[in-house]
Amino acid sequence: MAWYDFFTPSSVAKHGRRLQDRDAQPDDRVQSAHWLADQATPESLLALCRRFDLQLEHNIKDRTEKDAVIELLVDKGPLAMEPVRAHARASHNFQHSLRVIERIEGASAATQLLLELLAQETVENEFHPEKKRTLLLTLAERKDAGIVEGASRFLLDFDEGVRHAAVEAIAAQEGDAGSMPLLAALQRRTEESTRVRGRVAEVIAGRGWPVADDGWLADHLPSGFSLTSGALQRR
Repeated sequence: MAWYDFFTPSSVAKHGRRLQDRDAQPDDRVQSAHWLADQATPESLLALCRRFDLQLEHNIKDRTEKDAVIELLVDKGPLAMEPVRAHARASHNFQHSLRVIERIEGASAATQLLLELLAQETVENEFHPEKKRTLLLTLAERKDAGIVEGASRFLLDFDEGVRHAAVEAIAAQEGDAGSMPLLAALQRRTEESTRVRGRVAEVIAGRGWPVADDGWLADHLPSGFSLTSGALQRR
């Protein structure tokens, strides 16, 4: 059993509830945030992270409070790492936790967490594709040797938006590692999304990757593209 599965002391629970109460006074939420940070226990810091799950109607106020929580967590340094990671694994609102990890351990550690979170997702899950899309689009802003492999299986996801985000994550990487999965996606006869196929073709043509015609592809290229001597080109 992990440390965060144990019974939470009542005082931590009380401040944690107030921190997530949209009807509480802002000063009271701030007071609870500082109290939880001062305890510096795994339980209290995890409760502090849960402020990221509350969305206030007043966006500026919400952002200000979340930024303050990020600073409190960053001030705890390595003590905050396991609670922050636990929150990111359990929540759809992982991006604020990601900022904490990046501030303390660097961009590489944050990227590895993103890949870990992505690995927990399945292509068969037809519910709540939003987290998969967000993970992939966040990875599209980064460069790492593991991103192509991590993103490639989502080229088969049931959700068009997830497949398109997977293309973007792969396209953002340098080198030719993305050529095989994207060429396979271009030749996939079951892909019905013109948006996905068009973006795949755009990336392949832009990179100049050679394309083998399997007898079907030339007649089923996305609009605006042609295949000449093994090269995909814009018309």
